[in-house]
Amino acid sequence: MRQFTFASCALYFLTGLTAISIGSVMPELLNYYHVSYTIGGRLIFVGAMGFLTGVLLTSWLNRRFQPKPILTISALVIAFAQFSILLLPPFPLFMTLYFINSVGSAAIGIVVATMFIEVFIGRQAVAMSYLEVSFGLGAFTMPLLASFFIAHGIWRYLFVLTAVLAVVLAIVWTRISYSKQAVDQGEPLDASGSSDAQRPLSANLKWIVLGLFALIVFLYGGLEGSLNNFMSSIFIHYLNQAAYYASISVGIFWGAMVIGRAATAIIIRKLTYSTYLLMNIIGSIVSLVLFIVLKNALMGYIFVGTLGLMMSGIYSITLVYANYSIPNSAHLVTPIISGLSGLGSAIFPALTGFAIDRAGMTLTLWYIVSIATAYLIFLLVINRLRSGRPILSVKRWYHTRPAIASRRARYK
Repeated sequence: MRQFTFASCALYFLTGLTAISIGSVMPELLNYYHVSYTIGGRLIFVGAMGFLTGVLLTSWLNRRFQPKPILTISALVIAFAQFSILLLPPFPLFMTLYFINSVGSAAIGIVVATMFIEVFIGRQAVAMSYLEVSFGLGAFTMPLLASFFIAHGIWRYLFVLTAVLAVVLAIVWTRISYSKQAVDQGEPLDASGSSDAQRPLSANLKWIVLGLFALIVFLYGGLEGSLNNFMSSIFIHYLNQAAYYASISVGIFWGAMVIGRAATAIIIRKLTYSTYLLMNIIGSIVSLVLFIVLKNALMGYIFVGTLGLMMSGIYSITLVYANYSIPNSAHLVTPIISGLSGLGSAIFPALTGFAIDRAGMTLTLWYIVSIATAYLIFLLVINRLRSGRPILSVKRWYHTRPAIASRRARYK
């Protein structure tokens, strides 16, 4: 099982590399093709659409084929796309290749996560944290490599590394075996419960709460997607940093993400889901606001680090909180949450690229703050609904209207 776990984490590491590869070299890429940030946003949108296509396609394939051939083929698809991107073909073909690359990444993410949930019964959260950390390590490593390659003027060869790794993992997965009965029971288990008070929801309220969870994870996908793909550009145009220094910001962001994700498995056993999410989204907003207001390069790197720490567990805990709030509906809740997150990471970066071109970097940064603020507002609405309290005291307001009207009449 150790070989299975290591090979699975290696695949997630690969998807972490490919997820950040385009964003890490975005300024150089746009300069090479002589296109604007609006077009760059469309490129990210195409990649996110590829991810959504991969999710839908893999859900169908998973019911008809064994996981190993799907993973092997997906790794080869990524290798083909990365080798082809290295050639820097005409931009429409480049966008097509990025779409194909995203389909392969989505397939790996869905299949590996499904296997982990089925294999590591009773400790899925602990096992999934290994995958999240592996993805974060990949996303952390890519910007550091990009900085080196950009500084030496060979940024296009960055895609060789991911292509070669994908081929190696495709070969490795032809030799991996696993069994649901071979799990080591001595490994740490998930927490047995939560101190978060669970209140039964009515049928109508469940749909409302699910819709709100879908909305906040849609917003989070947009927040993370915008930062992932335009972090280097923000440092170049807002803080006047050189390209190879700017790409380090993405590495700092994902390095903090890795540390935060590793710590989340421990922290979440001390805090309720709602408290954890509230603390982290507020911390994210504060980090963003200070980044904008201070407008200092050194402080910018520091606040990017705190932003990564704050955002590290928001997606996974939102997913867990949604399933906890609507129990026995994982088959419905999980795909909706995953799909809306992918949709947010498609739509918002496209809007972000457009905003950079038309409104400037400062207004774009405040627009990103507004995304995080909207998440906070709707999270508070969810918590209030789960507690059984109405969002607005409509009845109390309605009953006080006659008394107010009579007082106005007497005053007149």
